[in-house]
Amino acid sequence: MKNAFVTGSSRGIGRGIALALAAKGFNVAVNGRSDGAAMADTCAAIEALGVRAVKVPGDVSDPSNHAALLDAAEDALGGPLCALVNNAGVGPLRKADILDTQADSWDHVMDKNAKAVFFLTQCFANRLLARARDPELPWTISVISSVSAFAASHDKAEYCISKAAAGMVAKSFAQKLAPEGIQVFDIQPGIIETDLSRPVLEAYGKLIEDHGITLIPRFGQPEEVGKAVAAAANGELPYCVGQTLRPDGGLTLQRL
Repeated sequence: MKNAFVTGSSRGIGRGIALALAAKGFNVAVNGRSDGAAMADTCAAIEALGVRAVKVPGDVSDPSNHAALLDAAEDALGGPLCALVNNAGVGPLRKADILDTQADSWDHVMDKNAKAVFFLTQCFANRLLARARDPELPWTISVISSVSAFAASHDKAEYCISKAAAGMVAKSFAQKLAPEGIQVFDIQPGIIETDLSRPVLEAYGKLIEDHGITLIPRFGQPEEVGKAVAAAANGELPYCVGQTLRPDGGLTLQRL
């Protein structure tokens, strides 16, 4: 039985990941800050694919909640989790030039995009290491960072730095856990069309149309990020350790 816990999966990229995992036969624990209509809708869509979905609302940005959330997911699913997807994250409190970035915005993104990811990954890893694990199942952790971990933006520097830190969380745990049969991946989505990204899509759309910043000339979709995560979580990349996967339409491909 393949069970996955996806943080921030009520909507957007997290929902796309949850549905892609379900299509691969995973039962999914759906997480969000609150148990609302979006979570119910995502669970219904997962169950329509013939697998189980359970609601695990809670704030993953607080490390003191992590063990209880993982317990709740496993209790509701009736078995151990074999996949963790760290998807939940936040943007900066305000858009500001790097010379004007303030400490509250720095703390906001670092706490939620880096610190929370580190300690949830640590909690999950220790749980797996303390157990006998079925060698027939894939045991994986995915960190959803961003192409902003690779490409600098001086008007949201704190966000870029937090996502770069999240990527290093993935690589650091990958080094530790690969000998134990646990794979860790860093997934860096590009310009993905979601409700949260909608305010900036017009500007990015012009860059795509007029300047070809993506080689595939359109926005990415949440389910396309999901397919990358699902392949990794399903053990389809068996000789990869700490790899960065970029579903970004060629945005970050260096070219002349």
